Amino acid sequence: VYERSKKHGLFRVIPIKGASVYGKPVASMPRKRNKNGVYLTEIGTDTAKEQIYNRFTLTPEGDEPLPGAVHFPNNPDIFDLTEAQQLTAEEQVEKWVDGRKKILWDSKKRRNEALDCFVYALAALRISISRWQLDLSALLASLQEEDGAATNKKTLADYARALSGEDE
Repeated sequence: VYERSKKHGLFRVIPIKGASVYGKPVASMPRKRNKNGVYLTEIGTDTAKEQIYNRFTLTPEGDEPLPGAVHFPNNPDIFDLTEAQQLTAEEQVEKWVDGRKKILWDSKKRRNEALDCFVYALAALRISISRWQLDLSALLASLQEEDGAATNKKTLADYARALSGEDE
């Protein structure tokens, strides 16, 4: 990854490293190259997991999507029990590390690949917003324009249903 980042540049390949440090931002873009000559982006995995788990508790009212809430697709080909178990595999536990009590995320040897992917997806979103000024509201507006919003007023809920396979 380091070599590809050097070859293709930071705008195409962003090397990342998880940093299990409480309070660290979800994604911290470096200002300087590291000793390997790349701009290594640190991912605050503890912070990301806490935000994700908090978003699991948000409940939308009715059929309308709730900003910040996690909306799971109603499509077993995309999201099933295995995915759900992996997303919720970790829990915060108190452990003694170097003579100090710390709160750490522990998977208890359960598979957690889906949670790791969610953490990296959240970090990619944060990087896209901060580095490339991604505007989610403008993106939604452009999608609605492409769909002919003048005659077809699709909501975010409509797009979510379509992506989950419910409109088939």
